[in-house]
Amino acid sequence: MDNRGLSPVVGKTLAASLAVLYVAGMTALLLNGPVPAGRTAAGGELGERVLATAAGHIESSLPDGDRRVDTRTEVPMPATIRNAGYALELRAGRLVLDHPVDALDRETRLSLPANVTVADGDWESTDRLVVRVTGPPDNRTLWLEGD
Repeated sequence: MDNRGLSPVVGKTLAASLAVLYVAGMTALLLNGPVPAGRTAAGGELGERVLATAAGHIESSLPDGDRRVDTRTEVPMPATIRNAGYALELRAGRLVLDHPVDALDRETRLSLPANVTVADGDWESTDRLVVRVTGPPDNRTLWLEGD
């Protein structure tokens, strides 16, 4: 019996099978370990930058001067962090980033003058972020609104 004609076919089939098994194994290994951890770490970094950017714009949106003001400052923000929407919450002088993945939640204290009253409120990432400041110089009110 002469089976020499089958040897190249069997060899190529075995080589292709090993390559497919290797790729499948590496994909399963990466998608269950380092890739989700890396996505969470990258999402955390982006969350920190989003919070710092929003806090900086909020703090710098207060106009100088001794007259009554009514200002609107639009702040460009990303729509998603780690492929999910998020919210910014303004509570008692603190800015909180609330994300569906709890590991990405962040918080910072705002540095605002004593003559500024902060109105608690929320903003969703599906809207444009607008910082509003109104009032006389000795009692200004600041809040977030979506547009």
